[in-house]
Amino acid sequence: MSDYAVIIAARNSSYRLPGKAMVSYCPDGTPNLEQIVRRWQRSDREPTVIVSTSDGEIDQPVAALCRQMGVPVYLAPEPDVLRREVLGQLHGALEAFAPGAHWIARATTDNPLVDVGLTDWRLDVLRETGADGLIYSGDLSRITYAGTTDIYSRAAWDRIVVGSSGSQREHPGVYFWENLHQFEHVAIPLPRAEYLAPIRTELDNEQDLQMLKMLWLHRDLPRGFIPTLTALQWLIAHPKVAAVNADVPTLTQSKPAYPKGKPWLCGKCQKRAGQIVAGDLVLHCGGCGRKLKWYSRNPARKMSSVA
Repeated sequence: MSDYAVIIAARNSSYRLPGKAMVSYCPDGTPNLEQIVRRWQRSDREPTVIVSTSDGEIDQPVAALCRQMGVPVYLAPEPDVLRREVLGQLHGALEAFAPGAHWIARATTDNPLVDVGLTDWRLDVLRETGADGLIYSGDLSRITYAGTTDIYSRAAWDRIVVGSSGSQREHPGVYFWENLHQFEHVAIPLPRAEYLAPIRTELDNEQDLQMLKMLWLHRDLPRGFIPTLTALQWLIAHPKVAAVNADVPTLTQSKPAYPKGKPWLCGKCQKRAGQIVAGDLVLHCGGCGRKLKWYSRNPARKMSSVA
């Protein structure tokens, strides 16, 4: 049994792109969800891939496709879907099919070019350091969507499930980014330059779908599976295709947040390295993820009585 689980949230009720999970941009008609599942199954780290959807009529084609592919599918109650209780659905899928997983990646059907190799690298970093999650030593918003997959330790995942409320439950992982001081996190460098190009790789509306169809149709690219880096290099070389959905605004973007307090900045790059909390300097080691603390005054210690 794998200690690594990937949970794909899939639904056909997207109002910006109805039927998102089952639409196709591939010339052979392969549904979006199948293409993404097969992508994750190429991971060298052999994750347990699970799909979470609703038990409503609209998502029956999703469930049927998963059974056809032999992929575990978790059917969440439709009222939960209507309340946008996404985090509860994903946790239910985890408990049902991979309760012993030590590492959890959250995947979506709006990321058809997801780079599984980058996630494998992030998993290796977490395993090596024992950290709860990852942050970046540069501007996260520069990374194209295909290069951003959040992955967590099971301890961090459980804390996210318990601590999240309101919109944090609709957008799993936001709790982590808004409460970084509660987690042991390790900083990793930004990926290579192609992943920082202003290329929109998200699938959220008809413009996105049109761009992906043009990408998959081009004879210079591999048939069926297109590696993420290959796709990005091609789009950079063909700006007219990349421009088809370039003006679509990004609706959500996770950003690191820290408690109120004076930020401690790196003298060279001016990036935040830590913060002052109650007068004490708190830093997170970029190598191992451990939290290091320097006190502004010696901590009070209880005096033990001597018999």
